Amino acid sequence: MILNIKKIALSVLTAGLLSFGAQAQFEGVIEFEKNVGNVHVNYRYFVKGDHIRIEEVAPDGEVEGIQLIDLKEGTMYAISPEQKLYMEAPNRRPAADFDAEVEKTGKTKVINGVKCKQIIVTSKAKDRKIVYWVAKGDYDFFIPMLKALNRKENQSLFFQKIEGIDGYFPMLSQEYILSSNRLVSELKTTEVKKQTNEANIFEIPSDYKKFER
Repeated sequence: MILNIKKIALSVLTAGLLSFGAQAQFEGVIEFEKNVGNVHVNYRYFVKGDHIRIEEVAPDGEVEGIQLIDLKEGTMYAISPEQKLYMEAPNRRPAADFDAEVEKTGKTKVINGVKCKQIIVTSKAKDRKIVYWVAKGDYDFFIPMLKALNRKENQSLFFQKIEGIDGYFPMLSQEYILSSNRLVSELKTTEVKKQTNEANIFEIPSDYKKFER
């Protein structure tokens, strides 16, 4: 059987895992949308303690891919609901380091009913600038999650260049080409809802089979 990687993988599928013991305080669901050019994708984060479930949602509302992350154990699995298969995400080498300038502008605005601060991260070497609007809260899971996912996307890498950002979450982030000031990607949080998540949504369903290469 051939596993359709596109169906089980989010944009963050291949990740190098480390073991993180951070205890997330936030419990609930965060929904956001990602826009890169004409590509539009919706995601949901379900968070409960050290456990995170990431869903990639199609325009018709169907969940196309799932990732289950355990920050404490340092494990991550990609799941295909359509094929009822799962696989452990392979390790991936970390991205090369780069220089970046961080500016905390002092500007604020309300997004999703929450007061957010503006932080701009610029890298001349990458010819990129990302404008973050971040909200202070109990989002202690977010930085450990980014490190575990080990994404090579600028949206993730630039955010980790900000000092003292623990407990913050980006309600809006926009990536620009520095030399032309052209917008190339946007992540926009559409809903943050605190709720009690059932423990079983962070487990691989018993009737799913492991994908063997």
